[in-house]
Amino acid sequence: MYYQHLSSKPRGLLPRLLLRFNTFSAKEVRNRLGDQRDDDPRTLAVHAAAARTSLWSSRLPDKLALDLGRTASRLPSVVYWYRQGVSLHDIGRRLSGFGGAWDAERALDVAAALIADALNQGAHADLAA
Repeated sequence: MYYQHLSSKPRGLLPRLLLRFNTFSAKEVRNRLGDQRDDDPRTLAVHAAAARTSLWSSRLPDKLALDLGRTASRLPSVVYWYRQGVSLHDIGRRLSGFGGAWDAERALDVAAALIADALNQGAHADLAA
């Protein structure tokens, strides 16, 4: 019979594959934050989630906030400046008098990971509508 190759196990694989392809990575979020085009629904979802700072900034673990120091409370500003096209070096200088691009990179990476986490937890369901 040709039905023997059908199994219930492969059907269980499809939802997992679809879920894997629909998730947001921190790298994708960071790339989409810098993207000014508004013709892609995933980019729009990233921009909408980034604009709702309480959605993602509240997910910052205490230990990471301690490691970031004063920058932890300025993550929404970092995202805003990055979206406005401010250079990483200038963002770093705004964070600290002796700051540089590395400080901005680190803050932006943390913010992108938090935004990706918020999006992957279903926070984008109402943002995409």
